[in-house]
Amino acid sequence: MKFKNAKLTDVGNYRKSNQDNLDFSIKKSGEAFGIVCDGMGGHACGEIASEIAVKKFVEYFQEQDFSNLTQKEVNRWLRNSVSNILTEMIEYSNENFETKDMGTTLTAILFTNVGAFVINVGDSRTYKLVNNELFQITQDQNLWNSTPEAERKDIQMSGVYERANDFTFWKVLTSALGPQKTLRIDTYYVENQEGTYILTTDGVHDYMDEEITASTLSNKKVKLKDKAELIIEDAKDNASTDNLSILIIEVEK
Repeated sequence: MKFKNAKLTDVGNYRKSNQDNLDFSIKKSGEAFGIVCDGMGGHACGEIASEIAVKKFVEYFQEQDFSNLTQKEVNRWLRNSVSNILTEMIEYSNENFETKDMGTTLTAILFTNVGAFVINVGDSRTYKLVNNELFQITQDQNLWNSTPEAERKDIQMSGVYERANDFTFWKVLTSALGPQKTLRIDTYYVENQEGTYILTTDGVHDYMDEEITASTLSNKKVKLKDKAELIIEDAKDNASTDNLSILIIEVEK
């Protein structure tokens, strides 16, 4: 497989610091790995949590031999990697007590000879461009999505949902990666690896126009780096209040 990528992070319009972290890595044996993490705003040392997650996951990826791993074994490796990262965070926070409450979201994609694998914690997202439309692979781990569907319908009909809108109450995370956080790991499998993927923090996907984003990604005349800039600028123009990070990956045979 051949890979092209563009990664971009922006402090945004309102934040004083950037707690996002992201990376993309390719092994000589042909596998590739992309990751985006959003250090949790309002929590101590969110930038440290996201940095540990990205740095360690890329290290684990470079050290691992994927050549003979089955789909089940790759999935297990991904989950074990997150557990090992959590151990690293706990050890770090034991030596640096002020970081006990740090946390981060995590979304990552791994390309191997048996398919593409997505792993997700929190509300950063991985999308794939399908027939010039964005398809969201991951599901946000938040209060709204953890509420049973029947209850969600009742809430929407009662008007409670509008009073406690999507950008406040219902977006409260039910899972994050950190020493004192509740952790749930979701994994997804993509059999057909070819295509265009984007990994985003909520500062991007909560504010971008999905139709414009899909159109931008589909435009073969625009360079990959320029596409990343255009998508982030669109989110900023739509009054994004957070840090913004995006990783675009193009996969060809």
